[in-house]
Amino acid sequence: MPQCLVSFGSNLGTRQSLLTAAVGELSRIAAVENLRVSRLYESPPIGGPSGQDPFLNGVAAFDTDARALQVLGWLQALENRLGRRREKRWGARCIDLDVVLHGNLIGGSSDLTVPHPRYTARRFVLLPACDVAADYRDPRFGWTLRRLSEHLAAGNASLALAGGDAATRAELCRRLRDDHDVLTFAGDPLPEPMAVIANVPAASSQPAGVRATADTTSGSARITVDDDSPWVAASVGPLPTSPELQQQLSADRCVPRLIARMQWTRPEERWPAPHRIWPSTSTWPEYRLEVDDLDWAAGEIVSALASMRCPLQPVTVDGQWWR
Repeated sequence: MPQCLVSFGSNLGTRQSLLTAAVGELSRIAAVENLRVSRLYESPPIGGPSGQDPFLNGVAAFDTDARALQVLGWLQALENRLGRRREKRWGARCIDLDVVLHGNLIGGSSDLTVPHPRYTARRFVLLPACDVAADYRDPRFGWTLRRLSEHLAAGNASLALAGGDAATRAELCRRLRDDHDVLTFAGDPLPEPMAVIANVPAASSQPAGVRATADTTSGSARITVDDDSPWVAASVGPLPTSPELQQQLSADRCVPRLIARMQWTRPEERWPAPHRIWPSTSTWPEYRLEVDDLDWAAGEIVSALASMRCPLQPVTVDGQWWR
């Protein structure tokens, strides 16, 4: 029987009462079995219009024979009954319910994409998930949610851009630097040897505090950043497939936390329609980034970086708050 993970949040109205009603109704659905609910966590709003109140966030895990689209139907019906209005992206909302994982399902349609294409950067999903579903695995790259949560916490809030073309990556990095003050740099897969002039290393073309080196064991790039600033690498070589090397690099704060896989979409597939996703050939966690509108994509990256370090405060002692 598939294991399903759904996230929920509210920052408008009587937040906890609304979430209590949503989880209570979910628990009464006959196809929902072995329901486990996380603690509630408070977090600041990320992205969207200014002036919003903090969110209450949590997750629910359960077993079900229902298809993923059926689960989505339950959640959307709950949102409608509780007064959800979809007026502005990332705007204040009384209730927000999402399907994050549904067993080993990987795929997307105009109605639903699983795994959720942005959850890998969302601490406000991953930390609550560790309360009740730490052993769930992302079917694309095989990591448990506990490992993914620890991986994000171990290093700088960082992304490595992959896919697309060099010109698009360069322009996106320019907008991140100029408009959002995000540290960006090129991370060549196998950097050329450092030039030496009169027995002294030549000046580096990398920004201050940044070094790119080749890992000769794995054949992949290691990016060293000497501060805690959020950053984006314009490109990066393939990360290792060896589990031992993965564990070693996952604890290295100077290795990108996520690969941002760039993609283009048709206009009719942009928000509010869920974003498409496809199976990954990587064994490193990924974040899907649409780049039809580069200003929009830059905002997505800024929000992803903020989500990786989103401060969370538990406001309930356990998961029994909804009963």
